[in-house]
Amino acid sequence: MKYSFLTIPVVLFITISCQAPQSEEAMLFDSLEKLPSVTVKEASSFSLGNRNILISGKEQEISLETIQLFSGFSAAVKTETELICLDNADSFTKYPFASKQHFQLAEGALEVNQLQFISKDKLGITLLYAIKNVDNSSKNIQFQFQPSSDLKPSVLMDSTFGSNAVDQIIFDDLTGIFTAKDEGNDWYAVWGTSTDFRMSPNNSDCTAEISELGASAGFEISLELAANEERVIPIFIAGSDQGEFTAIETFADLRDGLFSDWDENFALIDSLQKTSKITIPEQEIQEAYEWSKYKFDLSAVGKDIDYRKQIGTGWEYQMLDDYRMHYIETLDKDVFLSQNDELRIAYEGVQSLLLDLLGIRADIESRVTYIRPNLPKEWKEASIENLWIDDNKINISISSEADQIIVEVTQTQKKAGLSIELPEEFSSVKVLGKEVSNDTKDGFRRILMTGDHVKIEAKK
Repeated sequence: MKYSFLTIPVVLFITISCQAPQSEEAMLFDSLEKLPSVTVKEASSFSLGNRNILISGKEQEISLETIQLFSGFSAAVKTETELICLDNADSFTKYPFASKQHFQLAEGALEVNQLQFISKDKLGITLLYAIKNVDNSSKNIQFQFQPSSDLKPSVLMDSTFGSNAVDQIIFDDLTGIFTAKDEGNDWYAVWGTSTDFRMSPNNSDCTAEISELGASAGFEISLELAANEERVIPIFIAGSDQGEFTAIETFADLRDGLFSDWDENFALIDSLQKTSKITIPEQEIQEAYEWSKYKFDLSAVGKDIDYRKQIGTGWEYQMLDDYRMHYIETLDKDVFLSQNDELRIAYEGVQSLLLDLLGIRADIESRVTYIRPNLPKEWKEASIENLWIDDNKINISISSEADQIIVEVTQTQKKAGLSIELPEEFSSVKVLGKEVSNDTKDGFRRILMTGDHVKIEAKK
């Protein structure tokens, strides 16, 4: 009996040692759990992009700022008995710089995850298809990928940019790269996979719709998957309106920089998660602020932010209420389609409106932060952390009841001034637990302080 206890760790060791090590590409899927996310409710309204590239819609159209590359693309998995088009995901999740679709196939025997992400400033996009055999027996499958090129001026360009012509697609067997060219212009789209996979040109029955002047060509990769084995197939897509060499150069850059591009994006979002974090009762407005921050790096109060001292009308709260409607799913498309700074200013306004409601105003030259709480009646508590005001990182929490207000502040620059302003009917004021006297001006009591920690408790 005493020997039976030894069999458990031995069996575990044998099981673990027999498992194949996880690939670096598969680790990217795991790291998604550490990113903020939102479920995409309607695939046709989906968008992911920046000022350089956009992927959007159910067919996943891909456009650069100047030209459209694809009208859509399709992927499929072919088993011994059927061809399964990957066009109806079980779930669709969006992240700040990536999205993931999950597919359960062949009566649960296969699992596919499609991950797509955009680099910070490259004119291309990367797709990763993780295919896992969740059955107890090995399987031979073929993975198919086929885009439909539609090289033409993007919606941002007028008719003088170029006249759309027929697309032609060429496959180079030596490099393993597909190249689509508009016959009348130096507009190119290129795509392919990594050198770890051998692909064969092959047209799929799951092809996305081809436009009148467009073209379509795809490839197939054969895989033998052992029981519970997972393989990740990367696909790199690049484009250019400056000639074929530029497009191929971007393609190579995407392929060589797969992990460095991911790490750069991930590190940026990770750092922004730690900055200027607002906590309010309205969860959707809070999410809208967070996603604006990921796109526009809202983390500091600057000299150029317009602040309105007198509020009282409630218009800020109504504007914030409007922001949360359809905000996150459409943000990337709106940013891409904007040709000026108006949209950026509008979304940056989420921060200034929230600061208005918290009553925060910064006088950077005098090194004084003014706090005059102005929470909506529905909000009993609100806070902001890691808000940078020049070189001072400040945290503010506000608790507001009918007969009591509590304001607590911490700051890294303890010599910086704090001016807490409360309605004069709150006549009993304590600072760090001690009753203090204070002056009134324009109907408000004002408490002037310095220090790295201040707590004001006021009662009527």
